[in-house]
Amino acid sequence: MKISILVPGRLHAFEMAEYLQRFGLLNELVTGYPKKYVIPFGIEKHFIKSLYINEIINRTTNWLGLGYPLDFLACEAFDYLASKLIKFNSDVYFIWSGYGLKTIRVIRKKNSKAKIIIVRGSAHIEEHEELLKKINKSQKPQINLKIIDKELKEYDACDYITVPSTYAYNSFIRKNFPSEKIFKNNLGVDLTSFPYQKKKVQSKKIVFGYTGTLSKQKNVASIIQAINKLNLISENFSLILAGPIDYTSFDKNMLNHDFITYYGKLPQPELYKIYQKTDVFILNSVQDGFAMVLLQAMSCGCPIISTQNTGGPDVVTDYNNGIIIPAMDNDALEKALIWFYDNKDKIPEMGEQSRNISERGFTWDDFGKRNVEFVSKISNH
Repeated sequence: MKISILVPGRLHAFEMAEYLQRFGLLNELVTGYPKKYVIPFGIEKHFIKSLYINEIINRTTNWLGLGYPLDFLACEAFDYLASKLIKFNSDVYFIWSGYGLKTIRVIRKKNSKAKIIIVRGSAHIEEHEELLKKINKSQKPQINLKIIDKELKEYDACDYITVPSTYAYNSFIRKNFPSEKIFKNNLGVDLTSFPYQKKKVQSKKIVFGYTGTLSKQKNVASIIQAINKLNLISENFSLILAGPIDYTSFDKNMLNHDFITYYGKLPQPELYKIYQKTDVFILNSVQDGFAMVLLQAMSCGCPIISTQNTGGPDVVTDYNNGIIIPAMDNDALEKALIWFYDNKDKIPEMGEQSRNISERGFTWDDFGKRNVEFVSKISNH
């Protein structure tokens, strides 16, 4: 069996590719990353095809503070080049959503027997759009309408869609997408890169943490507001943040609080240090397909506060290793923060439970094995 992967950047494609390569199943990895950044992940050079035009376009416009006004152009440019360079002798193609409609159509002409799997890392794009409108309190389009239209066509054109969480799965069901075409595969974590360290919570202070993009979709502003409110009563709440800023949706001036320590964007090998400094990890997203940072924090021994619209419900059990709250519910977030402060003595044991859960079915090998079992089934190999 030969498998191709097409991804605009990195995401969880490199872990997928490394596992397939190990078992002789990888045919190629087409990515928006230059080869020199892919090879350290263990992918052999001859498997890699780099098409980083989309990364150049999106990173440049965001660096200029413009956000992503050329996002559809970036998608189309990557898709067009991929359709010219991708191999047509694979049995199965994993193609990231929004970047493959042209490529799918070419594959269908060249290799009609191939199975095409769209990888959707978030909720169904229409639900994604609805939630962004809700948090932004706007009826204006939040996602480029051309991208929405393209993704919907990809959903129709593929054989299957794979999603990383029960939440994402249910978002497709809510949009009347046939369940038999959906493959749910929870993401994984490298337990070695995110080593466990038992929590030692201070008697008074409690440290919450978040890693990832600071944006409205991640609803980081509500975390800051909730902790600021609690600190008006008792200055015992601290917040560690690490990740890039989405300047189109997050005001960097919100970081100007004494209780916040902001580390900026860190390379992944450095993130474990943030988790080790964190007593409780918060993922307050409006929507996230899964969020790899959940398992990273859990692997390092962090209890979790997570919204329902993430992979949280797949890995967190209330008051066992964390608390699940509704998305965009500031009262529920505040109550969860207070609960952990009032129950600091339970944090070490809850963090240990987080590590135990991450070890049972949530490593990258577990993820890779489930992928291989699925593609073997659908391709009759």
